[in-house]
Amino acid sequence: MLKRCLFNTPPAQCTRVTHFCEDFVMRWLFFPSGSGIYPKTSCELNCTSKGFSCNFLDLTVRQSPQGLSCDIFDKRSQPEYTGIEMIRMPHVHSNISMTAKLGVINSQFYRFLRLCSCKKFFVFQMVSLIVFLKAKGYPLQVLLKRTRGLVLKEKFLFGISAFGIFRMILLRVV
Repeated sequence: MLKRCLFNTPPAQCTRVTHFCEDFVMRWLFFPSGSGIYPKTSCELNCTSKGFSCNFLDLTVRQSPQGLSCDIFDKRSQPEYTGIEMIRMPHVHSNISMTAKLGVINSQFYRFLRLCSCKKFFVFQMVSLIVFLKAKGYPLQVLLKRTRGLVLKEKFLFGISAFGIFRMILLRVV
């Protein structure tokens, strides 16, 4: 039996969509009256955005003819936050081990893999992370080696080979 999830999105494209987003949407679709374990007000949808996208926690959910797609939302990219200095990642010369500093790549890789619903969003987020860390003084070869190891642990990502994904990242970084 072919199950469809997230409106019109085929199940093959839903493999990397987060569980909380699925729960949120499924809860809204199947329990609109507030029955179930969540209070009635836990899932109110307020129309605060214009167009076909909505920011929810650290996620941007977009609607398209193919269904819903998810990408990372970073409020620091909004105009009202650009002038505020925020510390995002450990400095390359901080007094923590290099393993801990490079652990940021690990955690963000799995976060992006879990939250991004298509390869375009995933590759963009990984490239942005590598460029940001390189600008902070991290050696590019070390960043690429760690990224390559993480990507190639997976056999396929977003319907193509993991090496193809790494090559997309590499072409945009270098």
